[in-house]
Amino acid sequence: MTDFTFSAISELQPNLWWLSIPFIIALFLALRAVNQSIKNSVLKSLTNPVFLSISIIALLLVNLNLPYTQFATHSKLLSWLLEPAIVALALPLYQQFTHVRKNLLLIVATCSLGIVNATVVAFLLSILFNAPAQLSASVAALSVTTPISLIVTDSLGGISSLAAALVIFIGLLGALFGFMLFKLVNIFNHESQGVAMGTACHAIGTAAAIAEHPKVGAYSSVAMALSALLTAIIVPLLYPFLVNILL
Repeated sequence: MTDFTFSAISELQPNLWWLSIPFIIALFLALRAVNQSIKNSVLKSLTNPVFLSISIIALLLVNLNLPYTQFATHSKLLSWLLEPAIVALALPLYQQFTHVRKNLLLIVATCSLGIVNATVVAFLLSILFNAPAQLSASVAALSVTTPISLIVTDSLGGISSLAAALVIFIGLLGALFGFMLFKLVNIFNHESQGVAMGTACHAIGTAAAIAEHPKVGAYSSVAMALSALLTAIIVPLLYPFLVNILL
């Protein structure tokens, strides 16, 4: 890299406002427009705007040697908006409540079982591979959408950025292979597919569920919202219990 390039980068480092809110919003809107224009389901999942936005910004920060702390400071407003976004999860639950109220207790029990299973399996794998405590805490709350995962992971002493990346990765896997797996194991019931996608694959999986069938999307939206609520209750209690019993 030339002296001129290093000089240019050093001039940019004190103020990264251009790479924070204006750039993030413009980048996300552009990538979302591209994603919405794609018809192929596999390609649509791979071009998820959240995933691509994170990847592009991370590459810029690393390759241009830009300080993350400066970037995080300038983008604090977007981080703050994650908490109001949690409240917005009540909207799909309210919108679809009439469709699912007869099976609400069963859905709550299923979501709870999924959350407990995900936390216990992640914890056992952490023990098996002798993972550090901080990494173990980072994978405890992955069966939930990103805002809740960040808050719960912080409360457990984990790495919130790692948890966010894993949540998005899990959602992409679900969007890509979820319905293939349902066909493989002969699960064709729309309610079952929706609850499974919403509990395990969060917002990205729910978007794929809505594209698959309106009823699958409705149940997935409800499961996603309930999983957010249940994770905030279950994981902060379950994870310390597992630590005390198994470590």
